[in-house]
Amino acid sequence: MSSQTTEQMIEGYFLSTTKAIAALFREDLLPHSLVIIYSTIDTCGLLGAPATQTEATGESFKDWVKKYVLTDPALEFNEVDLWGARCAVLHTFTSQSRLSNAGKARQLQYYTGDKSQPHIQNFIAFTKSHENGAHLPVHYGDLAEAVFAGMKAFIPDLAAVCAASPAHLDRLRKVVQTYVHEPAP
Repeated sequence: MSSQTTEQMIEGYFLSTTKAIAALFREDLLPHSLVIIYSTIDTCGLLGAPATQTEATGESFKDWVKKYVLTDPALEFNEVDLWGARCAVLHTFTSQSRLSNAGKARQLQYYTGDKSQPHIQNFIAFTKSHENGAHLPVHYGDLAEAVFAGMKAFIPDLAAVCAASPAHLDRLRKVVQTYVHEPAP
């Protein structure tokens, strides 16, 4: 049993998650950092779900995204696009998912760099027009910042629900459990 407070557990989880994403980004491992981003959204969706829910689902993912990520009207993707992207990255490490193949979600094409640069503008224009709008260019930084902002906004809500619900607190403890390990030499 952890001696940490609920707030310490929550903040520790989000701090370590942010560090993991940043470390992978610094090492130019964007696809790998997307795995962490999408699995974090799965986790947040589960943590915010009804107490009787025992696993992350598409609905808990999309509900969390709608409430905490899609707060910036400049974001062009929606919760279904992100769910499709999550499935694509986690299941095939590509941009294609069952949803995108069925035309129910756009394939997200990630990029970094200065959006005003001509080569980036060309990429954006091509991506939006390719296959009649089946693709959507997404700046990696915009996605990461939206998820980070969502995590920050979620912290007080999660702390409140854990304070009011022993079942939510128990689920939080399971999710943020610590592992005994020796530091790498």
